[in-house]
Amino acid sequence: MQHRARPILLVLALAAGLTAGPATPAAAAPTAFLTVDAGHTTAAVNSTQFGHIVEDINHSVEGGLNANVVRNANLKENGISSWSLLTSGGGSGSVALDTGGGLNAANPNSLRLTIGADGAGQRVGAANAGFYGVGVRPSAMYQVSFFARADQAFGPVTVSLESTGGTVYASAQVGTVGTGWARYTATLTTPASAPTSTANRFVISANGTGAGRTLWLTVVQCNAPTFAASGNIRADLQQKLADTNPGFIRVPGGNYLEGAVLANRFAWKNTIGPVEQRAGHQNDAWGYWSTDHFGLLNYLLMAEQAGAEPLLGVFAGYTLNGSVTPQNQLAPFVQEALDEIEYITGSTSTTWGARRAADGHPAPFPLRYVEIGNEDWFDGSGSYNSYRYPMFYDAIKAAYPQLQIVASMPVTSRPMDVIDDHYYNGDPAGIAGLATRYDSADRNGPKVLVGEYGVTNGSSANPTGTLSGAIGEAAFMTGMLRNADLVMGAAYAPALTSVDNWQWSSNLIGFNAVSSYGSPSYHVQKMFGTLLGDHVVPVGLTGAPADLRAVATRTTSGTLYVTVVNSTAAAIETQLTINGASSVGGTATVTTLTGDPNARNSITAPNTIAPTTTSAAVGASFVRTFPANSVVVLTLTTTGAATPLLAVGKGASLRATTPGYTDRSVRHSGGVAVTSVLTAASAAADKKNGSFLVRAGLAGTGCYSLESRDNPGSYLRHYNYQVRLAANDGTAQFAADATFCAADGNSGQGISLRSYNFPTRYLRHYNSQVWIASNGGTLPSDATANWAQDTTWRLGSAWWRSDANVTSGSYQSLQATTPGYTDRYVRHQAYVGYTAQITSGSSATDKQDATFRIVTGLADNSCYSFESRNFPGYYLRHSDYRIRLDAYAATPLYAADATFCAQPGNSGTGLSWQSYNFANRYLRHYNSEVWVGSNGGSLAADATANFAPDTSWLTASPWAP
Repeated sequence: MQHRARPILLVLALAAGLTAGPATPAAAAPTAFLTVDAGHTTAAVNSTQFGHIVEDINHSVEGGLNANVVRNANLKENGISSWSLLTSGGGSGSVALDTGGGLNAANPNSLRLTIGADGAGQRVGAANAGFYGVGVRPSAMYQVSFFARADQAFGPVTVSLESTGGTVYASAQVGTVGTGWARYTATLTTPASAPTSTANRFVISANGTGAGRTLWLTVVQCNAPTFAASGNIRADLQQKLADTNPGFIRVPGGNYLEGAVLANRFAWKNTIGPVEQRAGHQNDAWGYWSTDHFGLLNYLLMAEQAGAEPLLGVFAGYTLNGSVTPQNQLAPFVQEALDEIEYITGSTSTTWGARRAADGHPAPFPLRYVEIGNEDWFDGSGSYNSYRYPMFYDAIKAAYPQLQIVASMPVTSRPMDVIDDHYYNGDPAGIAGLATRYDSADRNGPKVLVGEYGVTNGSSANPTGTLSGAIGEAAFMTGMLRNADLVMGAAYAPALTSVDNWQWSSNLIGFNAVSSYGSPSYHVQKMFGTLLGDHVVPVGLTGAPADLRAVATRTTSGTLYVTVVNSTAAAIETQLTINGASSVGGTATVTTLTGDPNARNSITAPNTIAPTTTSAAVGASFVRTFPANSVVVLTLTTTGAATPLLAVGKGASLRATTPGYTDRSVRHSGGVAVTSVLTAASAAADKKNGSFLVRAGLAGTGCYSLESRDNPGSYLRHYNYQVRLAANDGTAQFAADATFCAADGNSGQGISLRSYNFPTRYLRHYNSQVWIASNGGTLPSDATANWAQDTTWRLGSAWWRSDANVTSGSYQSLQATTPGYTDRYVRHQAYVGYTAQITSGSSATDKQDATFRIVTGLADNSCYSFESRNFPGYYLRHSDYRIRLDAYAATPLYAADATFCAQPGNSGTGLSWQSYNFANRYLRHYNSEVWVGSNGGSLAADATANFAPDTSWLTASPWAP
């Protein structure tokens, strides 16, 4: 995240605490109807579905997760800031920064305490004010460690935790300090009577001893209670992260990874090993010093202890001041990334795996995703696509082919396993409008990580957001969860903030030196993360306003979670029907977040907005009132199995999921089904060969058949166990051979397609051919090696993106089909798209303005573009969702904006023209203007009223042939 304009900004809102009690009977007939199909699934929920991004912003780490309460521990932050002389009883002395004779090259600075008078009853010491105070809790244990030397040995030296007024809560002595640098330790335990407060200090002092002596101190730690024995992670903050049940934690975050200049990037090798060997660096991304005492291993342990997997971000040669590492100087940073991956995943027989073991963690960490860089769209030089991403991609894939590579911006130079999308907006409605963002997105591109999102409506007095913001975020989350086959993970950002000093306006968890609280957004994250099934199930919502959204998931054992987000200001009476279950339990658990949409939580009022849990009588059909401004999760018990549901009548592709073969898709060649590499740039014939229409099973309901896109009436069928393409001969044998039943993927992801008439055999790719294979058998294709992966498929979008046939090269006019507007045609006027009446009596110019040549899509040969009749070389394109006529520009963005895919008309009439790069948006006329509109969204042109007819067009004879 950066304080600069972003390519897309959006908003979210949430609902908080409600009053416990049973649901009240419906006062009126339901106005909304929610149907849940518990007997089918549409996607597997990813283990990484919801997680966190943790970077050192807002003192998230330095002064936050790092349990050390001492600020400026190694005396590199503005001299001796946070340290001061403390005397009592007539003692005297001074403190100063000493830059000579330090501990080591990494830590040459020390605090010099010169002791003057220090007799009986006197005290001379150095006090540290901590990070906006020092947190003290009752009955708590603090571990003290520091390095010290004296000009002449003396002792004892006392360490203590005490109030700023001098009340000592805990103290200990460390004995004699000698003349050489040495480490000293102590344990401080506060009494049960100690108050929970921040108005405290940490003190190292000579009490009645050492008069005339000089004491040097550095690398000072006083570690508050930690979450676990390892990691030195502040307990309450780690507990809050863990309580959301995160699937991943993206580390070490965003801008902190890059730094403003190269010297201040996250140089991971400088953050491991003994803390006294770590030099620290200026966190110039966010404006304060980082000791690096919380380093790479701490981040990994944080993920491990939270039950999450790390999602690693590696520095990729770009810094926030706009500097880019030249290509001939990038190789060392690529090697640095490879070494980092080895440190995380390598065995103890590897160089860096052995180093990890020496640092205290012999077992490798799990790692599946590596992101190259962070928000590299800010680099205007093009270096990310031209050489930075390719160099990292090639090296990582060569060494670790199993890893999934996350691109921080779209690239064309190499494949993207995952693309990282970021969304921020100050308006909750803007984020909520993203709920449909991925509904119609291309399934043949990369998976999506929504690596950062959030409503930015924090205030100058409170760095966490409102309930309305959290509700907007929850609305977006319903869409991300519904599209779990595409969206592999999402993280609200930032995760943590000090309430005393922050750089980002809205954050998930607020804290001071001693306590913490969750924002309304935090409660939404926790509800989505903990009340979550294994698979997404279909829901239908009718009669409801656009701002009522729902998503449902279920576990294999039958627990059903129905999440409903009501962003409106009115309660909505809703009839719920649970279909597809053998039985539905009579009682549900209801978790509700609601309240004043403008309310916030704070460090002093942490539960203003908080969820409540009640029970309610339910059944296969029941009525529920969803409060205004609320997020509600119903947890129901059901019985009965669930099977994957495919979209009958829609185009699809079958993509392999076996590592090393994920670029392969099923296609037919010479009448035989094979797997081969297909991309958006493949030849049109190959893309059609690799595209199929999902049909209801020829032999049995509940199963499916795959009809060839380019050979209508021909289907994939097995013959002698090999899969071929053949014309339907109408026989029962053909129907059985061409029918496959969908099951959860044998490898735990995607889907598997089981043969209808050989139920132990599944569709499998083997040596680039496609078979129906069993897990062990007489055929080579029955080999047990990789059977689960080879029989698991990712159901993608059809490679041939247009599901309707259009003849390109001819001139056409686009005629509206909305009743009352059928005399309107698309035309350009002053280079902007409008609809207008065109008749035989219209002027020649008007007729030409309403005529376009339909040509092969500028961005994709399976779609189309519209070239102006009277301005050759000018094409209809969308810009900020409005249709314009612009001169051709040889850029990928222009090509994508000017490409539309032909689909059967949304109203059942004519054609609908789907935006190539915003697949949930279609060419639409609205108030005589032409837009790309979605069926519900933040724009006026996204209105749901008349969406289907307004987006359905006839390709009429051209007005100007």
